[in-house]
Amino acid sequence: MIAYCNAGWPDPDPDATLNNIKNAVTKYYQMPKSERLLAKLPDPTTDRIKFQIDDFTKPKGTLDLRVTKRGYAYPGMTTFDERHPKFFGIDRLWFKPSEYRQFLPRNLKVGASVDLNGRISEIWILHNHMQKAGSAWWQEHIKQGTLSSTITRIEADTIDIEIKGHYEAKADSQWNTGSYSGDLLGKATYNQRTGEFIAWESVMFGKSTVGTLLSNVHAGDKSQMVATYATINPLSDSDDAMVPSDWLYGYGLNWCRTP
Repeated sequence: MIAYCNAGWPDPDPDATLNNIKNAVTKYYQMPKSERLLAKLPDPTTDRIKFQIDDFTKPKGTLDLRVTKRGYAYPGMTTFDERHPKFFGIDRLWFKPSEYRQFLPRNLKVGASVDLNGRISEIWILHNHMQKAGSAWWQEHIKQGTLSSTITRIEADTIDIEIKGHYEAKADSQWNTGSYSGDLLGKATYNQRTGEFIAWESVMFGKSTVGTLLSNVHAGDKSQMVATYATINPLSDSDDAMVPSDWLYGYGLNWCRTP
């Protein structure tokens, strides 16, 4: 390592960090070329490290939602804790066509409803889309989880739906003893001709409670109100390489290779 560039804790100091970077660059150019440059460029066919993520691709037609998360003020908060309202989180939530079509009731008429179960309902909790910080959740931690969709309007090829949900979760593992209580409310528009959702807005709002405050992670009260917002991801270019959190277990190669 040439130099350590970060400065300021818990709030970063941009001026000191920039100065550290400048000093590091100076040290770099003071080094002999033989020490800082490769004599031979790596061969991508033999020297490349292979990762499982290289084979992970977003299935064609996936409903790609961007989730933005931010917590409200709570007693004793400091910027040492990532739950602080100064910070926000961005994540992705993906549904394949075989999954997102479950939001449509079988009887396509205004007022028809459907109750949603399994992954399509559990993923909101299991992937931490409802809270600012990440925690380890399992299905058995969801003490109550209801999610339903109701058709509110049909016009030509478009179907408008309203999505409602309520969740009560309490974990009891060595990695997580926290809890969550909150609601989900959303609206979306499905195009029958193209077979895809063309609009999506949903909000989760509830109380997220840390089971045990960790001295190297948390500061202040255990509980915090958190709001999260999901909408169709507006990015679609090659630079948008972000994959959902917990992709290896929550999505994985089998998930992306099946319809």
